[in-house]
Amino acid sequence: MMVKQNKFDKLGWFYLIALSCIALSIVVSQFFIQNYIDKQQDDSRIVNVAGRQRMLSQRISKIVLQVKNQHDPTLVKTYLKDLEVALNLWVDSHLGLLSGNSELGLTGDNSEKVIGMFRDIEPHYAAIVGSTREIINAIKKRDSVPDDILEPHIRNILLHEGPFLEGMDKIVFQYDSEAQAKVTRLSKVEILLLIVSLTIILVELIFIFRPIARNVRQTVAELVISEEKSIKMASEMSRVYEELVKSYQELEAVNLKPEVPALYATMDKHGEFIFFSPAFKRLLEYEVAPDEIRSLLLSNDYNRTFITGLLNIVNEGQTWSGEIKLMNGGGDFCWLELYIIPVQYQNNIEHKLIARDITEIKEARVRSWEINREKIEARVREQQYRSVLILEGQEEERQRLGREIHDGIGQMLTALKLSLESITPSSSRHTKKRLEDTRDLMKSILKEVRRISFNLTPSSLSDFGIVPAVKKFCQEVDRLSAPDVIFENKTSFVNRLDQHIENNLYRIIQEGVNNAIKYASAKTIRVTFEHDTKVLKIVIEDNGKGFDYEKLINSGHFKNSGHGIFNMKERTAFINGNFELFSRHAKGTRIVIKLPLD
Repeated sequence: MMVKQNKFDKLGWFYLIALSCIALSIVVSQFFIQNYIDKQQDDSRIVNVAGRQRMLSQRISKIVLQVKNQHDPTLVKTYLKDLEVALNLWVDSHLGLLSGNSELGLTGDNSEKVIGMFRDIEPHYAAIVGSTREIINAIKKRDSVPDDILEPHIRNILLHEGPFLEGMDKIVFQYDSEAQAKVTRLSKVEILLLIVSLTIILVELIFIFRPIARNVRQTVAELVISEEKSIKMASEMSRVYEELVKSYQELEAVNLKPEVPALYATMDKHGEFIFFSPAFKRLLEYEVAPDEIRSLLLSNDYNRTFITGLLNIVNEGQTWSGEIKLMNGGGDFCWLELYIIPVQYQNNIEHKLIARDITEIKEARVRSWEINREKIEARVREQQYRSVLILEGQEEERQRLGREIHDGIGQMLTALKLSLESITPSSSRHTKKRLEDTRDLMKSILKEVRRISFNLTPSSLSDFGIVPAVKKFCQEVDRLSAPDVIFENKTSFVNRLDQHIENNLYRIIQEGVNNAIKYASAKTIRVTFEHDTKVLKIVIEDNGKGFDYEKLINSGHFKNSGHGIFNMKERTAFINGNFELFSRHAKGTRIVIKLPLD
């Protein structure tokens, strides 16, 4: 066991290293992608501003020509204001492209080739700026400017406009070319990281998950062998238990005349006593009768859930029956066989408590049992002890295997699925399709692993008890299988039982439901819990095709190990329960397990 655990831990460390490599590749990939997105936004802004420079230079030329042909002072001032705005934006953008400008979103991070292109158009840029400023200054000094003063500057602007536009076109194309080169580099890096991630995943599948799967198969094979041994041992015990049942029947034949049932008390729907008989008071040796049944049962260690369920049953008009154990005023225990019967009286419901004292019968049965108990137990003790060890070992092996699958393989598969989902596929359609198929396969494997782990050892069984575990089991099977699997707790049974009893009850129910799914072709499978103070009754029934149970019994079909019904019967006998099965062709199958609670 320790060797297997060490192997599993070693594989787990290998997996963590591989997973760290995948995580590192994902982080690096995201770093490149985010960095590229930021630069791409900068590149888009730079290309936009560079293209606008061409428009602004043309706008400056247009405005100075309008000024030349305009003699209206008002319009000249308007043109002057437009010219100043265009020139200032043109100059700011040019300087921003060269050295950066945070307001315009320009970084000024240019390649040597772009810097050389700006150097080539610098004379044309300076000439246009100088002539435009001379024109602005001349207009500001006087309202009307002679053409002979503006003409040289306008001619200089038009002379340098063409080379400037040609140079800016080259710059814009260079900016765009460099942005495309960045995209190409990022695509190559992304493909490289994708190959690295897929290679790591392939290595994990070959060197980690395959050894784990081999260990799991080996453990399952050992579990099957252990189960076969336990079934053979249970078959031997079955014969001993048959003799034990006969002895029980002889011992319970105690010749005592039972007391006649009588009215002990009457209570209302809230459980408050309206009438409390003197015989009941004498039996309990109470000087003052209790006010309600709730306080009476609570003082005798019955839990609130049981009391609430009892009141709900009788308030729904049903009769409740069972045996209750009470302590009288002298500190002695007494047993009552109690019937609570709802009675309609003047538009009100009263509950009659009909009971009889069965304390002597109980004590006589105990004395008879003690007389022969040692002799009977001596015959089954050795076989029972061996069977207990095998069954408990088998259950522990199931739990260990379930934990390894859930905590080990399940977590690894989950992380692997997340790793696959986080990989950004390239533009290749084939690669995308392979990744999608791999993700779907990983989801199916993870779902199957979780189902196997849940069937091996449900954590809710040890944490919360048999009822929540069976309820969750029915919900899971209903979700995964074709028939409707329904769970119903009729009497709100919530008590915890011994761990080995709960484990065996769960396996019995699991076997019964799985048999119905495999062989019965049923549309509905129902699991119900019902109890009183003496017995817990569990029913597993389906509306499937059924079978001739009596014929199979007579043919000796269930005397051999390996059959689900044989396993269920042996497990029921192991926890001192009673197993009954009723089935007919086309009438479905009904399995009833009765477990004593006292």
